[in-house]
Amino acid sequence: MDIRLKLLLISAMIFFGLGAIFILQTFSLGKLRIIACDVGQGDGLLIITPHGKQIVVDGGPDGKIIDCLSRYMPFWDHEIELMVSTHPQQDHMAGLVIALSKYKVDTVMTTGVVNKTAMFEQWKKELSANKPQIYTPNAGDELVVDNSGGSDVKLDVLWPTREKIDQWRDTPPSDLNDSSVIFRLNYGPPDGGFCAYFDGDIPYKILEQVIDRQCPVLKVAHHGSMTGTDQQVLSEVRPQVALIQVGAKNKFGHPHKQVLDMLSAMNVKVERNDLSGDVEVDSDGKSYWVTSDK
Repeated sequence: MDIRLKLLLISAMIFFGLGAIFILQTFSLGKLRIIACDVGQGDGLLIITPHGKQIVVDGGPDGKIIDCLSRYMPFWDHEIELMVSTHPQQDHMAGLVIALSKYKVDTVMTTGVVNKTAMFEQWKKELSANKPQIYTPNAGDELVVDNSGGSDVKLDVLWPTREKIDQWRDTPPSDLNDSSVIFRLNYGPPDGGFCAYFDGDIPYKILEQVIDRQCPVLKVAHHGSMTGTDQQVLSEVRPQVALIQVGAKNKFGHPHKQVLDMLSAMNVKVERNDLSGDVEVDSDGKSYWVTSDK
């Protein structure tokens, strides 16, 4: 075969392949996507809005979150519009440190609560080097992250309060889990749209105080530990789908049997990363559907 013809065919195949990828990525827009990434024993989620904005909520204990972002973000897109650090512990923050070094991050939501570890020092260095806008969450704040023609995607911050954050800056809480950011993600009409709760490792005694409406999706707190979920939380949320971010055969015994039993008794569909790999919940603002790797 003539070398010029061969080069032309190779170029055409590359062009066709890139075009196919672009079309597939375009078709994935127009809906809200929540991907609970399989990051092992930790939390790491990617939210993609109908207009293609990306929100990363925690990053897991290592670099696995980068693999997940590469799978679901367009290969040409190296910008994360919002990064949420729920609280400064290894199994939630380590992957964010790596993501900060590899992506342009516009805004970081963080309480500013300090953890005296080498990882946290690296987190501060990356923030200083990359200079994203820093947003300090405050219970009662509402963030519009995507305007989709009357069906806005909003984050309602439920915890912590500004009073607590001011207190923790002087004296961090004895249990960093108490400082976990809680927010509700909303999409669609206020009287009947889709919503989901995100809650880091928050203890149920705090979570049950701030839940203010039922939602079909609950990211189960603290990897399914008994400290993060009780019957009151489940009765207030009335979830239909429970996302449990947990690593296979972890040393903590997560998720705890008591939590699984409570979810089973309420006929909640449980999706676990250790059993299902990446789990995705998509919504058009009214209905939703769930898919997974396995």
